[in-house]
Amino acid sequence: MDNKRKETRMRRLKEARIIFNERRSVMSCIVRDASSCGARVTVGEPYLVPHEFSFVSPGAPERQARKIWIRQNEMGLQFLS
Repeated sequence: MDNKRKETRMRRLKEARIIFNERRSVMSCIVRDASSCGARVTVGEPYLVPHEFSFVSPGAPERQARKIWIRQNEMGLQFLS
């Protein structure tokens, strides 16, 4: 399988938050792997996540992100900031 990523992702297993709807909606997720450009997360209902949202992980600044792909309960995201 070809890896089209610019950077290698490091394996992670930590909780994070997806924030959207003018900060009125929050979904918990688990970060499976991440790099400075994006991440793969497990989330209960990825189809409810909008195209762009805020992403907050403990110990890291809040970042704007974009949904790139969905597979069952996993979602790939790209950091915009």
